[in-house]
Amino acid sequence: MTLFADSRARGGMLILALAFIGGTGCVAIDAVNKNRDERQQRDAEAARQRRIAELAGAAAAGNPAARTSLAYTLVSTRDRKQADVPRALDLLEQASAQDYAPAQALLGEMLGGMRSWGGYEPFGANPRDRARGIVLLQRAATKICVVQPGPDMFRVEPALRAAQLLARAGRADESRLWRARNILHCGGGDVNYLSWEAKADRASPVERIDALALLTLTGNAAAVAGAKAMLPADMVAAADRLADDLRRQVAASERDYPAPPRKELP
Repeated sequence: MTLFADSRARGGMLILALAFIGGTGCVAIDAVNKNRDERQQRDAEAARQRRIAELAGAAAAGNPAARTSLAYTLVSTRDRKQADVPRALDLLEQASAQDYAPAQALLGEMLGGMRSWGGYEPFGANPRDRARGIVLLQRAATKICVVQPGPDMFRVEPALRAAQLLARAGRADESRLWRARNILHCGGGDVNYLSWEAKADRASPVERIDALALLTLTGNAAAVAGAKAMLPADMVAAADRLADDLRRQVAASERDYPAPPRKELP
């Protein structure tokens, strides 16, 4: 019995020892990962500060591209305490006043509350901010199809963003028009999504007709044919009429909001 008890005791101690070793191993790995993450954050912040210093002179001299890049750099940080949103706003306001389309697109997105900037998202709740954001995006859409502040960064399609904000504001007809402009002027439109929505049983008839009409504007014949095969004839006819009407609306809208230059098209 003593031998058995001693064996059990030794076995228990061995298990405890192994558990301790395993536990300290996990702690050590966590510490290594934490140190590596902190080092990466320090390196990224040092690079961000160098970029800010590089852009500051040209931005102060009035270069709109530098002002826009600096604004984005000021809020491109994982630590919201390090983001300088007020200064970024001022720079985007200045570049937008110079009629610089990328600044108008980014400022419009910011005011519209479409994205968190530097972990700081006070925009979009104020109807005046949203309304101004729409106007800025619409202005930008007359000059560019897309803006990407830097490599591997998010893209802003001003016509599409304007459409999304208009939809949030309950202005469905205007939203549909700007979605159509994004397709016809910039080759936009998610064919897979539009095709899915046109076929979706859960979507309302109006939503399915809208989706098919917009899908028709993309010019993707195979996707259009596939969607039409899933819809009754009356809905297909309604979508065809809507697509024709949207083409006319887009052409009419170009009197106030010209299409972007052809060189900007994909």
